[in-house]
Amino acid sequence: MRTILVLLDGLGDRPSKALNNKTPLEAANTPNLDEFAKRGATGLMIPYKEGIPLGSEVAHFLLWGYSLNDFPGRGFIESLGEDIEVKENEIYLRATFGFVEKCNGGLLVKDRRTKNVTKEEIDELIDSLPNYVNGYEFELKHSYDTHCILIIREENGWISDKISDSDPFYKNKHVMRVCPIKKLCKNKIEYDKAKSTADALNEYLKKCFKELDNHEINRKRSKMEKQKANMLLTKWAGKYKKVESFSERWGMGGVVIGNSSVFKGLARFLGMDYIKCEDFKEAIEMAVDLDYDFIHIHTKEIDEAGHTKKPEFKKEVIEKIDACLNPLLNLEDDLIVITADHSTPSVGNLIHSGESVPITIVGKYVRRDDVKEFNERACAKGSLYIRAYDLMNIILNYTDRALLYGLRPNRILKYIPDDSKTRHLRID
Repeated sequence: MRTILVLLDGLGDRPSKALNNKTPLEAANTPNLDEFAKRGATGLMIPYKEGIPLGSEVAHFLLWGYSLNDFPGRGFIESLGEDIEVKENEIYLRATFGFVEKCNGGLLVKDRRTKNVTKEEIDELIDSLPNYVNGYEFELKHSYDTHCILIIREENGWISDKISDSDPFYKNKHVMRVCPIKKLCKNKIEYDKAKSTADALNEYLKKCFKELDNHEINRKRSKMEKQKANMLLTKWAGKYKKVESFSERWGMGGVVIGNSSVFKGLARFLGMDYIKCEDFKEAIEMAVDLDYDFIHIHTKEIDEAGHTKKPEFKKEVIEKIDACLNPLLNLEDDLIVITADHSTPSVGNLIHSGESVPITIVGKYVRRDDVKEFNERACAKGSLYIRAYDLMNIILNYTDRALLYGLRPNRILKYIPDDSKTRHLRID
């Protein structure tokens, strides 16, 4: 039995006056989602802990049954997704060209992403930046828009990703000093590595500002009343780490269908296949015929609509997405899971918020409840109230793959092993 998990990124929301105190999902006309709710078990899922907002990369990592202790950092994941060859003596960060102004002895962020800067301008700016600071090598690779991957390497391994962000994540706040994060360091050696790495990165960023602010390109942009691309804002430091693959952990061959370097990177990190698809309707139709045990379909359209802070627009996008789901209603022999990774509020100031998200699970072995609609309020009356970390175990159970607790094949497993892949007792 296949599992098809449809992940509607940022689906959860808050009520708004514009929608008569309903969430966009409650206000939307969603006949297909409602039909799935009628056919299965529904409820609410907590992405991590109540009230704690998550980014999509961490939320998916938990959703697929991994611990945050195993997460290598988003910078590392995005590097994998952009086909960068990763090494153990390097750390990886997302770095973005932003516009800052000197203020109170620091740098005030006027815009975290410099507007209307061309690739040619960015390439020339990158060429002007230093490559060595305090014994560390810095390499900046442009990826898209104003975003880059910053690679920091130290040939002797005196490097750590246990460092803070310089990007304050909001405009009209100051660029932050990068610091070692003591709570993440296991011992004094790790802390000393983190401090050395942070000090080098701070020096690098200061040198970058001096070079960029006075660069000919930015002087011209300033004269044309355009924003300068005069600062690198860094975040999400990550480092190489090896974890158990998805197939080893869950006994299923998996594929991710999406349109993002983050999901390509997550798939590569966990040994899953990745299919790039920019059209959600096409992704749904493709999934119907794919030969995988676990098919994860991701769309970011609803999340992006939430970020506009226009509840009516998010409602319209939800309706558009719902119309694409019809082909899955005919898959009677598959387990269908529909949920979200986090809530993206279309009201208020938060980028993501910490509310639970609706979930429905449909399959021939799933006990149905009495819920008839798929939205936050209706699903709260359903039979499920779970954490994202529980979902993969639930999937094993409903696909008849779950191993009886306490049994011990050749190694500790959660799933019934394939007989051809276990070590057999041989008789001479």
